[in-house]
Amino acid sequence: MSGTASSLLGLSLLVVTGLALEFAGRSGRGTSTAGQVLSAAMRCLPGRVLVLGAWLWLGVHFLAR
Repeated sequence: MSGTASSLLGLSLLVVTGLALEFAGRSGRGTSTAGQVLSAAMRCLPGRVLVLGAWLWLGVHFLAR
């Protein structure tokens, strides 16, 4: 398997897993939604730093081309 194919497979696996967790959270099965997790992370300084770092990483890798 080439590097590109394995990268696409890994990315699609992450997206499908994220969507499954989001749907499980919205159906009331005990997991949190992405909005609830993000709002909990933004309540403390280390969480804010992690969110900022994630946005910076996404911006550098996907938007700065």
